[in-house]
Amino acid sequence: MNGALQIAVYGKGGIGKSTVSANISYILAGMGKKVLQIGCDPKHDSTRLLLDGNEQTTVLDYMRKTPPYDRHLEDIVLNGVRGIRCVEAGGPEPGIGCAGRGILSTFETLKNLGVEGLDLDVKIYDVLGDVVCGGFAVPLRNEYADGVYLVTSGEFMSVYAANNILKGIRNFDKGTPRVAGIILNHRGMENEYDMVERFAEAVGLPIVARIPRSEYFAEAESAGKTVSELYPDSDSAKEFEKISSHILSIKNGETELLGSYPLDDAEMGRIAKGERVLGNRGMPNLLPEGCLACMKTTTGKKTTTKKKIINYCAAVGAVYGCMSVTDAVIIVHGPRSCAHIMYTLKVIAEIKRGHGTDFRSSNVHSTEMDDTISVFGGAGSLEQKIRDLILEGHKSFFIVTTCASGIIGDNAMDVVNAVSNEYPELYFRIIEADGNITGDMGEGYIASAEAMLDIVDNDVISEDMTVNTVAERYLFRRGRLPDKSTADLFSELGIRINCRFMYETSMDSMKNIKKGKFTFAASDESESKSIVRLFESKTGLRVEKETLPVGLRSYKEFHKKIGNLFGIENKAEEVCKQGERKYLSEVERLKKKLKGKRVIIENRFTPDMFWLLEILSDLDVEIVKIGMGPRHERKEGLDPRYDGLGIPYAEDYDILDLKSDVDKFKPDLILTDSGLTSLDAKIMSYSRPDVGLDGVLKFGRKLANMLLVPAVEGWRLEE
Repeated sequence: MNGALQIAVYGKGGIGKSTVSANISYILAGMGKKVLQIGCDPKHDSTRLLLDGNEQTTVLDYMRKTPPYDRHLEDIVLNGVRGIRCVEAGGPEPGIGCAGRGILSTFETLKNLGVEGLDLDVKIYDVLGDVVCGGFAVPLRNEYADGVYLVTSGEFMSVYAANNILKGIRNFDKGTPRVAGIILNHRGMENEYDMVERFAEAVGLPIVARIPRSEYFAEAESAGKTVSELYPDSDSAKEFEKISSHILSIKNGETELLGSYPLDDAEMGRIAKGERVLGNRGMPNLLPEGCLACMKTTTGKKTTTKKKIINYCAAVGAVYGCMSVTDAVIIVHGPRSCAHIMYTLKVIAEIKRGHGTDFRSSNVHSTEMDDTISVFGGAGSLEQKIRDLILEGHKSFFIVTTCASGIIGDNAMDVVNAVSNEYPELYFRIIEADGNITGDMGEGYIASAEAMLDIVDNDVISEDMTVNTVAERYLFRRGRLPDKSTADLFSELGIRINCRFMYETSMDSMKNIKKGKFTFAASDESESKSIVRLFESKTGLRVEKETLPVGLRSYKEFHKKIGNLFGIENKAEEVCKQGERKYLSEVERLKKKLKGKRVIIENRFTPDMFWLLEILSDLDVEIVKIGMGPRHERKEGLDPRYDGLGIPYAEDYDILDLKSDVDKFKPDLILTDSGLTSLDAKIMSYSRPDVGLDGVLKFGRKLANMLLVPAVEGWRLEE
């Protein structure tokens, strides 16, 4: 087996899992293996015997006290005896919070800090087995545990807990063998071995080792050492050596893992009575081999303790991104209200932008989680929703998880693995957004882009006179009135758009995205830049440095660039001159209404203002002040293309600054991108217009109409 073998040691609380795990780690390290042991019990005592009896800082305490930007892997991964790396998850105060969720947070934090980059041979997870909630079941997942050992004594409740763990493994595995065997930790009971042997026979598992009851354990515990270190020649140490050798035989492919075939309550009752039970270990696997390889998952970096205020969660961004795929459905794995709010917010955004929306056609569906999921989990509702949509004829699925599924530890991947194995011709993609646990809307949007790019066929050859566009206004599309400005920009030059990625696209156009000869980004906003980097890394295609043009100057530069790229210099120049003549004619008409008007610009969010400054300058509108708001992405001042114009600007500009400037300059209009409405002055909102020249001319007409309307009559805008 390549890479580190991952072993989970499960069993009832107090059964000796930590002692077993620590001794195994010690012996494996003595065999020259590089070992990491992770304690997943809130008692956080798993690694104490590997650290000379000392406790270490738990991951949850570290997360509580240390901000994300100050966190380092070496603070929570300590080196113990024989170089064994040690981690303790920890847990909340008793009766407060959810320890299971703490396991999820621990694993996410370790992953984000780079634990996967450690050079390891074996990872050992020491996990509480009494609790069957999703959090404590995380180490059973395929990405964490290659094999599972069950630690038990001959006490019935200990055996019962082992059987419950087998049920959990079965739910995650869907028939894939991953059980390594049983470790009997003797308590000195009468007929103890017989009880465990009957259970092992019934479930079809070997008893790998029988650890004798011994006073050596108490002595080693007092010394802060493992029995294997303090008494290396003892019978107990020899049993731990058996387990360690068994682990290495699994890693070397010499020993096969086994299926999970738990007993029902009636069969467990018979075991308790001393009867022998055949069990169901002869049942075939539920799914063919290879199921677990058929799915991938897209997961953002989970940062549950971010200080910033999140207006919209990552699940919203992921859903909005996936909605751009016209022939796929999105399943929101969460409450019905989440899906409704996500769709409604997008509808409102489109209506405000003037796009319109067809309310009758939505590709967003919900698993409709309710309060019962905290008890029963949401996997069943997710599977049922997928199967219902398959029956409706859908062929491409994006599954987006929300806070609800993230908190309870639902494993959407295993559900989708099971279904996708039955329908290999269908396309499934999971985006583990987990609501605001992953981050904000932008991070979810980027995660959706990564998921969508997995479909790209790298063998496709580019075609002449074609382009792709990337990240065009991902929020505002899928309505009745499509934005034709981008399509017209290229079609006037005889160029076809191959794929409008993240705007309105299809599974086929994404698959054949490499047909595009050249690729252009829609803008240089932060999300667009992130998408461009992701697009280039996943497709191998280069995105042109110049973005789609907005305004006259960038329009002229764009046509010169296109002419050179495609060898159509004359045609590009002719089209450009036609557009320029139309622009200048309209500007001259509007200038008669706007010349000498005074405006203040309040800019809190828009990174590229060049188009705005350009159109205002062309219309002879005087800009008396520009205020850069506290959340502005750029802090270096105005666009360098306007250096020397003497436009006064201020950074960290707030509402009080604006009110003071209104009193001072008495402008005819305030232009804002923040939507403020509380000042006693004419206010007009702006955002980046459609590409080309029509968008800025439309803004100019709107500006003229606004300034001509008396303030008391409010908005009377001509579109």
